[in-house]
Amino acid sequence: MANQISAQLSEEDLNAVLQAIATIRQKLPFLVKLSPDDKKKTAMLDDGRIPFASKALDYASREPSISPNPLLLEEAQKDSTLFGKLQTVDRELARLSEMVSDTRMLAGAELYEFARVVYKMSKISASLDVPGTKSIVDDLGKLYAANGSTTAAAKPTV
Repeated sequence: MANQISAQLSEEDLNAVLQAIATIRQKLPFLVKLSPDDKKKTAMLDDGRIPFASKALDYASREPSISPNPLLLEEAQKDSTLFGKLQTVDRELARLSEMVSDTRMLAGAELYEFARVVYKMSKISASLDVPGTKSIVDDLGKLYAANGSTTAAAKPTV
């Protein structure tokens, strides 16, 4: 049983992290949540389309005859600036989210591995008639069976 992570998160630090997330939400009050249907209907500006949109904005800002109107141009400039800044925020949050998820996964995997060892040891103890261990085996066994054994998936055979 390898222990790859040994860390603690104090309540004080957890509250500070949650407050920092609340601050991010407060600083970005204009954020929206699109439905899956809205996402399908929205023309996305991906990496391949950014040069097209940037050039169109540049041309429209320098040639009034091709700009739909000054207000739309101003809004497009705001959108361009916001898109770029939020892209930076999105990338950093994605990196952080991935690290939080991976660390949580590893901590959970280590806890589950420990629990399986405890279950196996309780079965050995019960087979040796150690008083009180049969009820532990029964209690843990119900939960273990309900979730299915992932031993084969967790540890590939060589």
